[in-house]
Amino acid sequence: MKLLLLISFLTFNLFAGSINFEKDLSTAKQKAIDLNKKLMIMYSTPTCPECNYMKKKVLKDKEIVSFVNENFVSVIMDIKEDEKILPYKFIGIPTFYFADASNMKLLSKKIGGTREKQFLEIIKNVK
Repeated sequence: MKLLLLISFLTFNLFAGSINFEKDLSTAKQKAIDLNKKLMIMYSTPTCPECNYMKKKVLKDKEIVSFVNENFVSVIMDIKEDEKILPYKFIGIPTFYFADASNMKLLSKKIGGTREKQFLEIIKNVK
C-alpha cells in the first residue's frame, strides 16, 4: 500500500512540473476553444540550442509551468516536420506565438530564447 502511494505521489509530481503540450496544432486549437484559453505555439527543432534551453530550463520553471497550464493550451511545432502546416511565418527559432484559438489572431510573439523572469513577464502580458 505504501509503495502504491509513493508511486502515485511521484507520478503526480513528475507531471505537475511540466507544461501540458498537446500532440498537434488542431488538437491544441480545439482544446483551447473548449476551455476558453489562449494558444501558446512554440516553433522549434531538436537541434536548436536555444530551443532546447527553453524546453529544459525556462519551460520547467514552476511559476511558468503553473501560469502556462492555467492560461494557455500549448503545442510545440517542429519547423522541419510541420513546415506545411505552420500557421505563422518566422525568422528564427525558438519563436513563441500567442494566439486566440477561435480565429488564430496573433496576440503576441517572442522571438529567441530568454531567461525565466523575462519569459514570465512576457506570458503574463499576453492580452
